[in-house]
Amino acid sequence: MFLVAACNLQIKITINVQEDGTGLVSAGVGLDPIAQDQDIFADLETILRTSDLAASGWDFEATGKAADGRVWYEASKPFLSPEDLQNILEELTGSPTAFNDWEISIDSTKPKRTYGISGKVDLREGFDLFTDTELSVLLEEPPLGISLEKLEAELGQKPEDSVMMKVVVNLPGAGEQSYDIPLGQQRSIDASGENIHRGNQILGWVIWALLALLGLALLMTAMNWLLDIRHAKKQPPRRPSPTASTIPGSLQSPTPAVPQQSSSVRLLVVDMHIVLFHQSNDPKDHLTEFIRRKGGDLDEEEIIELYRQGTLGRLSSEDFWKQVGVEGDSLEIDKEYVRSFDLRPGAKDFLQTMHKRGVPIGVVTNDFAEWSHALRDLYGLHGMQPWVVSAESGVRKPDPAAFEILRKAAAIPFQSCLVIDGSENALDSAANLGMKTVYFNTGTDINPSTSHPVVRKLSEFTRR
Repeated sequence: MFLVAACNLQIKITINVQEDGTGLVSAGVGLDPIAQDQDIFADLETILRTSDLAASGWDFEATGKAADGRVWYEASKPFLSPEDLQNILEELTGSPTAFNDWEISIDSTKPKRTYGISGKVDLREGFDLFTDTELSVLLEEPPLGISLEKLEAELGQKPEDSVMMKVVVNLPGAGEQSYDIPLGQQRSIDASGENIHRGNQILGWVIWALLALLGLALLMTAMNWLLDIRHAKKQPPRRPSPTASTIPGSLQSPTPAVPQQSSSVRLLVVDMHIVLFHQSNDPKDHLTEFIRRKGGDLDEEEIIELYRQGTLGRLSSEDFWKQVGVEGDSLEIDKEYVRSFDLRPGAKDFLQTMHKRGVPIGVVTNDFAEWSHALRDLYGLHGMQPWVVSAESGVRKPDPAAFEILRKAAAIPFQSCLVIDGSENALDSAANLGMKTVYFNTGTDINPSTSHPVVRKLSEFTRR
């Protein structure tokens, strides 16, 4: 919570952890009635760069006036695994040291489950913590978008003298735990909670019930066998359902594949650009348009070839921008290009649903290493493993070697992998290796001619 003298501005960072280790980070900004009358806070939505919040994967909401008269604004971003928490917290400031060593632990024992969260908050850099523009998450440029000198003149005192951060942690079974850290100081946070884990008790009841039913079934089977042994009839084999061919991984799937040894899916493999984002990684589309806007003057065929070289690791993004005629700092151009991508509707729900179902997700994509990892950081996708990028492996899809690299990294057989991709050539390669496949069709062709099961929306896949 930031407390600024008589003019009171509060910022509260809240970490909500769910029982499965996923959760939500929220950063709320509240202005008291005096602060609401200050000219420097007249347009807080502009100061906070809400459009940049959305581009960074945060959901922004003006929550209105609270009972104490404060007007609140809140940005929130989910994390899909305990490992993602550290990366999301780092997005809140321009300093790599403000939030360190944040971890979530879950210890399941009978009959209780213990949760823990720990980390360090270091505010010794003062207001310099909030001057970084990278990722544009909560505060950018000078603190609150104005200079410290103007802020001090408006408030009539040094802001540092009355500034404090409040970090709130909500763990299952523990309720709210809050920690105040004054600006200029550091503090270690260690919170824990404990839930009665009734899952084991319920599981015990289920097991006993199943055993009882099994015993009864065996008894009835034995009696029927003794009574009807001379009249037992051989039942014809059961025919597969005519709809089986539409289900990914079914025995009747028309996809040409190596004979499958397992029907279970242990790894979901997606193409990041085609499946998760609106914009594809086809250089003829989004990339060429971006280059034209930035003053690039190469023709389309030259751009395509340079892009291919870069996605094979033969060109850095800096060399690429120079050769296509885009001038400026390559790191800033990378950031601008990455922020031009938008998550596809339903992508967040898809990722969260797969996580709740216990299905890990890996990525195989043709891309520059700099752009791929920047997108991963921007949207907090670190829980997706393995992450195979063509520029790092030197192999582009549809080369089967790209999937072989994934298999070795995941240590999972091809037969236990399901690939979702918008390229039939890539899917054919995957199917020939024995992988299950789904064609993600975002085009206008209602009935595309393909041997792979088809979905048009991520919600269709989750329903299957």
